Amino acid sequence: MNFDLSEDQAMLKDTAERLFAQAPADLWTRMAELGLLAAPFAEADGGLGLGPVETMILAEAAGRAQVLTAYAGAIVAAGTALRLAPVPPSASISSLAAGEVPFAWAHDELGMASGEARRTRARSSGGGWIVSGRKINVTHVAEDARLVVTATAEGEPIMLVIPLDAQGVSRRDHHLFDGTPASEVSFYEVVVDATAVLARSAEAEVLTERACEHLVAFRAAEAVGLMQALLDATLEHLKTRRQFGEPLSAFQALRHRAADMLVALEQARSMAMLAALSVEDPDGAARRRTIAQVRAVVGKACKLVGQAAVQLHGGVGVTEEHPVGRGFRQLTLIDLEMERG
Repeated sequence: MNFDLSEDQAMLKDTAERLFAQAPADLWTRMAELGLLAAPFAEADGGLGLGPVETMILAEAAGRAQVLTAYAGAIVAAGTALRLAPVPPSASISSLAAGEVPFAWAHDELGMASGEARRTRARSSGGGWIVSGRKINVTHVAEDARLVVTATAEGEPIMLVIPLDAQGVSRRDHHLFDGTPASEVSFYEVVVDATAVLARSAEAEVLTERACEHLVAFRAAEAVGLMQALLDATLEHLKTRRQFGEPLSAFQALRHRAADMLVALEQARSMAMLAALSVEDPDGAARRRTIAQVRAVVGKACKLVGQAAVQLHGGVGVTEEHPVGRGFRQLTLIDLEMERG
């Protein structure tokens, strides 16, 4: 698969790459100022009205720079749920797009695949809802965040927005092994009103699926950027590192290993493009087939490229300080996400 970027897309790519290369301390604020947070949202909601291809461009740039941002959970997953809800909450979307109110995606539960009914429960009470349960791997949770929570109500799916500071919500913070800040969030008899509901029943099931599909597409593109960074670093290492009086690139076996990395990367790049072009397909069955293919191919590529980069760098490739070591951990986490489905 091959396509050229438009002038606007090329400008977006250049802007994102320059910003991520700088990695300022106020990265999220700078992303908001440049309109990157607003990219996927409708203009009527304060967004730029851009599509999945532009999101892919941002994801690949972030991956190549190896930056850890809240974009995947806040803008891609939670943002998709907000903008595709049966009645999109315009005020919340505008606040998110402007970087004024942080959101987080609370979907994963311990020992459960993404397609299973959530153990987090919501029961109706006096026109509102009472929510109890626990979510894991909720990433980049700000103190004043709003959580987009998937749950089960009366045997059917439901999706709600719950403020982190609501009575009965608690959190335990930690870091994932690639350094991403994450939280385990618990809900104990949390009371919310009817306006907290984004979708119920079949609509909630479709909305959850759509959010997860967009998240896979983002992660696939992010992985492509990471793999490109690792391949570039590996090729430079093979050209400059010498053994037995010769550069490592003179050894055929190592050249073949690097070639395997390139082939896997290009396969993943094609699948990331396919994902970006498919996530808005109205045919749900077609989207599911495509996303399953993306998970398989990109997950396999993450493992091959990450392990090969470490192997070809030797001991330095597993150190926490080295970019290859950090990239390997990031790719390993993406691979695990792809396998988990």
